[in-house]
Amino acid sequence: MKLEPSFNPLPQMGTEASKRDKTLEKIGTAVEISMQDTASRAVADTLQNQISTMSQGLMNNNDGISMMQIAGGTLNSLSDQTQTLSDLSVRYNSASLNDSQKQALQGEFTKTVQSMQQSISSSTFNGNSLFGSSFTLGDGSISTSIPTLSPSSLSITNQDSLTSYQDSLAQANSNVGSTTNALIGSTNTLLNQISTTSAAKSQLADTDMANAVQDFQQSNLKLDATQIAMAHQNALLRQNMTQLLG
Repeated sequence: MKLEPSFNPLPQMGTEASKRDKTLEKIGTAVEISMQDTASRAVADTLQNQISTMSQGLMNNNDGISMMQIAGGTLNSLSDQTQTLSDLSVRYNSASLNDSQKQALQGEFTKTVQSMQQSISSSTFNGNSLFGSSFTLGDGSISTSIPTLSPSSLSITNQDSLTSYQDSLAQANSNVGSTTNALIGSTNTLLNQISTTSAAKSQLADTDMANAVQDFQQSNLKLDATQIAMAHQNALLRQNMTQLLG
C-alpha cells in the first residue's frame, strides 16, 4: 500500500515555540526586546532619570510632611497645656484661696511647664530638633521655621504672659499648616508629572502587556494545534504500517 505524503509540523512548532518564549521574556521583563534604536533608548533613559529625580522629590516631600506632623502635634499639645496654665492662673489669683491652696496650684503649674518643655525637647526628626530651627523642604523651594517657644518664662501670676504665649503657638501652628499644604501641593504636582513622564517612556521602551499576553496565548494555541496535527499524523502512520505488515 502506498503511503500518502504528509505534512511535517516540526518546523512550525519550532517557530511558534520560539515566538512564545520571546513573548514570555517580554512579559517577564516588561521591556521591549526588539527596541534597538539608540536615539529611542537615549530618550527613554533621560525620561527614566527624570522619573527617578521626581521620585526622590516625593520622598523629600514625605519627610517634610512627617516633620510638620510631629511639630503640629506638639503645638496642639502645648496649646492645650497653656490653656491648663491659664486656668490655674485664674484660680491662683482668687482672693478666696489660702497659702496652702496657692502652693498646690503653683506646684501643678510648674509640673505642667516642665512637661511642655519636655515635649519641645523631644520633638525631633532624624535626630534634629524641630523647635528653634529653620528648614528648607521638598525640592528646596519651601522654607519654614519653628520658634523655640520656651514656656520657662511663664508665670502663674501673669495672665498676660500666658495669652501672649498662646498667640505665639497659634502663629507657629499656622506656619506649620501652610508649609504642610505647600508640600502636599508639590506632592500632587510631582505625582502628575511622574504619571505623564512614565506614559511617555512606556511608548518608547515598555512592552504593551495586553498585546504581549495575547501574543503568548495565540502562540500556545498554534502549538496546541500543531501538536494535535502531529498526533493525528502519527496515528495514520501507525495505521498504515499495521496494514502493510498484515
